[in-house]
Amino acid sequence: MIKVTLTNEILKRITAINENRFSLSKTCMPAATRNRLRKNSKKKSSYASNRIEGNPLTENQASEVIERDPRRHFLKPEQEIRNYFLALNML
Repeated sequence: MIKVTLTNEILKRITAINENRFSLSKTCMPAATRNRLRKNSKKKSSYASNRIEGNPLTENQASEVIERDPRRHFLKPEQEIRNYFLALNML
């Protein structure tokens, strides 16, 4: 089991994140901007999650794989990134 110590500094950062999330949720932005931010977030999540699992692709390579033609043949590391991204889109 992982043992975590919450320091005052960590709590301040968590509070700041929560405050920023709240203020951002009240902000109106164009649908195109919202969609772009959502897609970029999913790209980063796809990269980070697969990287933790040992995927050798860089963040730029992962982004390129996501943008490529889906009918193209992908190597296993590339396909893992695409599958994760597509799964996030289904949520």
